[in-house]
Amino acid sequence: MQKQVRMLTEMAIAGDLPEIHKWHQENRGLSLSTIEFYEKLLKPVMESVGSLWEKNKITVAEEHLATASIDYLMTQLRYQIVHPGQLKKSPSILLFCLEGEQHSLGLKMVSDVFRESKWNVKFLGSSVPTEEVIKTIDKWEPDAIGISIALSPLLPKLKDCLTQISELGKNIDILVGGRVVSLYNLKDFGISNVHLCRDLRDIESFALKGMSKSQPVLSEGDA
Repeated sequence: MQKQVRMLTEMAIAGDLPEIHKWHQENRGLSLSTIEFYEKLLKPVMESVGSLWEKNKITVAEEHLATASIDYLMTQLRYQIVHPGQLKKSPSILLFCLEGEQHSLGLKMVSDVFRESKWNVKFLGSSVPTEEVIKTIDKWEPDAIGISIALSPLLPKLKDCLTQISELGKNIDILVGGRVVSLYNLKDFGISNVHLCRDLRDIESFALKGMSKSQPVLSEGDA
């Protein structure tokens, strides 16, 4: 698998979409589930690209090319994913990247995991202003909310966003994921119903429990 990760990383940085498409066609027989493909291949590729960029071993342009290339591959994969029709009482989740957070690939993976688990999903994308989030919550009334944040300077914005959501008084489960989750104790924010998700397995567990109860709830031990 490491060889596949290296090959895919090189193709992504080069922005070689024809080769990525060829690689995808040739490796359909890897016998990996969607979540395994994301966890074992795409996430390591994304982490490798991020590490190379942080060490100034690739340019900003190459990092952008890599991001676009991975997004292209995920779009190809999405055509293969069978999204079962939502049940009449399927739970719903609102997904967005915090305002100022531009990287949405990880959240797209999260979106696919929820859709495969028969959830109703609204994906707002990157850098969504908090006021727009609040308006959407009031209008759609989701059962859960998923927030992606990778940059530590955005932590004050995260706290403000969580506070405003909490003040709505809707008792909504809030999932927070991204690189900062493993670096900071977000429980110190003092906001209830916040669950920290470190990988897609945490997301899958939450999604399956939500479907079994028709209303997603996690115990503190599951966060």
